[in-house]
Amino acid sequence: MKKLKWALGFLSLLAITGCSDDVYDGYYYDTAYYDPYYGAYDAAWSYYWVDPVYGYWYYSIGGVLPQSTVSGLPQAPVDVNAAAAQLAANASSTFTPAGCATATASGATVNYTLDNCAAQVALQQISGDVQVVLADNQGQLSINATSSNLTINGAPYNLSMQVASSSPEGDQRKVTITSNSYSPDRFDSRSSESTITWVSGSGCFTLDGQSRSTRGDRNATTTVSGYQRCANQCPSAGTVTTQTSEGTFSSSFNGSNTLEVTSPGDDTQTYSLDC
Repeated sequence: MKKLKWALGFLSLLAITGCSDDVYDGYYYDTAYYDPYYGAYDAAWSYYWVDPVYGYWYYSIGGVLPQSTVSGLPQAPVDVNAAAAQLAANASSTFTPAGCATATASGATVNYTLDNCAAQVALQQISGDVQVVLADNQGQLSINATSSNLTINGAPYNLSMQVASSSPEGDQRKVTITSNSYSPDRFDSRSSESTITWVSGSGCFTLDGQSRSTRGDRNATTTVSGYQRCANQCPSAGTVTTQTSEGTFSSSFNGSNTLEVTSPGDDTQTYSLDC
């Protein structure tokens, strides 16, 4: 009898200490997977818009004006209309295949129409309309971008972001992004702040940021640290931590085309990456 009581007590202890499976809401796994995608989309857009005009902007405005080789006097400040025209002209080389993108500049505004395009680092199957407005914010390059009827990788996508850049340090580039961009198929809302750095012309960027997202009555806060990605490659580094009411969900990137998201109870879900 004592042996039987011991056995029953042992089984009860196992049940209490976790033999039963934990069940977590799929939204939290999805958040740890999708949020880095949306952050990478923001980073990629900013790279395409900022890199072509970054050096020109900061060597033509606000305290770092180069002198004209003819007159020896400082050159005129940057022309936002000329910068917009340059971005519109670059569309045919930024987006592939040839002819998939049209872009027109009107003053400081660029309007893109995209038809199943891809772009160099992180954007694939892009269709719809995107509007970009350039501005000089006290000597800093500022960009506001919105979209209509946009899809990325076959899913509807709401693009809404503001980009603020910093003065260059050699070939190093840095921008900060405030974004409300997300796919309504996955989230009901998303807001984020991130910092993107890269070397001019490299086709690579590093992302650090934090976001808050909701779906129904659920919400999560996600931090992405050291996310690194280059053209035509899977993310090579970076960690993701998603804080939820059910605990922390986490993942990391290592250059493979899969991502494993781990729950607070060490359960995992594996996702394929589009890269």
